[in-house]
Amino acid sequence: MAIFVIVLAGFFITKYLVTSKIESYVENLPNHIDLKYSDIDLQIFSGSLNLDQVMLTIKGQTTDDVNAQIKLKSIKIENLSYLDYLFKDDITIETIALLQPKITYYHNDKVKNESYNSVFKNNLGKTIRINAFEAQNTEVEVLNIENDSLMFSTENLDFKLNSIASNSLESKDFPIEFETLSLTSENLMYSLSEYENLSISSLAITTQNAGFSNVELKTKYSKSELSKRIESERDHFDLRIASVDINNYQLKSILSSNASFTSENININFPEFHIYRDKLIADDLTRKPLYSKMLRSLKFGLNLKELMVNKAKIIYEENVKSDSAPGKLQFSELDATIKNITNLKSASDVTSISISSNFMKDTPLNVNWNFDVNDVNDEFIFKAEIGMLKAEHLNAFMQPNLNLKLEGELIKTYFTIDGNANTSQIDLKTEYDQFDIIILKENGKEKNKFLSGLINLFIAEDSKDDDDRFRQSDTKTVERDKTKSIFNFVWQNAKSGLISAMAGDGEKDN
Repeated sequence: MAIFVIVLAGFFITKYLVTSKIESYVENLPNHIDLKYSDIDLQIFSGSLNLDQVMLTIKGQTTDDVNAQIKLKSIKIENLSYLDYLFKDDITIETIALLQPKITYYHNDKVKNESYNSVFKNNLGKTIRINAFEAQNTEVEVLNIENDSLMFSTENLDFKLNSIASNSLESKDFPIEFETLSLTSENLMYSLSEYENLSISSLAITTQNAGFSNVELKTKYSKSELSKRIESERDHFDLRIASVDINNYQLKSILSSNASFTSENININFPEFHIYRDKLIADDLTRKPLYSKMLRSLKFGLNLKELMVNKAKIIYEENVKSDSAPGKLQFSELDATIKNITNLKSASDVTSISISSNFMKDTPLNVNWNFDVNDVNDEFIFKAEIGMLKAEHLNAFMQPNLNLKLEGELIKTYFTIDGNANTSQIDLKTEYDQFDIIILKENGKEKNKFLSGLINLFIAEDSKDDDDRFRQSDTKTVERDKTKSIFNFVWQNAKSGLISAMAGDGEKDN
């Protein structure tokens, strides 16, 4: 009987001590942190703890503004080690489950990320071991504290970490370590900038792989509305991707300056990209780096072995005149393989890009492009092979934008650009037939006979001679306009080489 009384007394004493310590901890939280709950249920024998109808509010330390608020239906903690908690002030738990969390966070641009990271680390000054942590049916909203606009949201988020531990937190790049991760969510929206939104209909992320479905990157405004809001040209985007798969990835030190991302393979499936540029808006004269420099300048380490783009469609429209439709370029059935996308100084392999596509309606286009990310001169080689191209197919871009029409056929064209950040040289050879350039009058419809006749004096009608050979350009040096993109640089090279070949500057290819 005495033993029973002792055990019973021990039960109530232990329950009282643990409950009192929890209540004391809640009551003595920093002034800017407020934790409320409707009920607490502590089961001593099973080591479980339930908090119902929980509300956690975090305010600014110097202001009374709410920085974050978390509402939960309940917090369930199973197999909590009371001895560790009472006598070592350590936390050892089998499972923590958050049911129906609704998280609202107010982002303040004036607070540096380092401040958030520092607070996050210092507030966890204990040794923590948790076998499983999960959040079920979670909603998240991130609002801009200045104007209450939505910056990020997602719903139906389920999240689980296994084998969690944290020790010596001040020396860690990230405050916890874990073995496995699982996350699924739906209807994610993220405001990338003042002008673009990113949305994802569903996602699934594990420790090694990630998948995203129905990814969309869109400009927030219509084309006409965007033109009213910008002072210098900015592309209007409408990108839709059926799915993105990231395989065998590693993400390290995300809260430090040593952050890095590596992956064996990323697949981008069935993207459709519509790009519109209003050339009636002032040019953006900022300097545009080449891709090699862009990779070197990243603020985190990147090592992506292979990126594959499958069955893409790209439509580029450029509006030059207010009274006519924009010019249009189109690529379809585009497949691309990009290898060794990295900014590691130890990288020995060049970045290589291989592209096959149909240009305009049905012209085969193949591109091979490579560069060394560690070459500070940004040297690159760009090779292209273009199949049968009916000149009239280019008129959808040429006529509204350049006020000219083309007739004839480019039967086969090859060119190689050997360039760097400043200049390039273009070697081009082409086989063509009955080629004619028609300069149009100001109305964009009628032929300017004088200018058309004058320019065609310098352009051979076809590439044929007695031996039926290609017509080849003289190697030309092209100066790069550093306020334009790499694709403008490629276009300027191709244009220079084509004009040179048709004008007969180079020798015929044997």
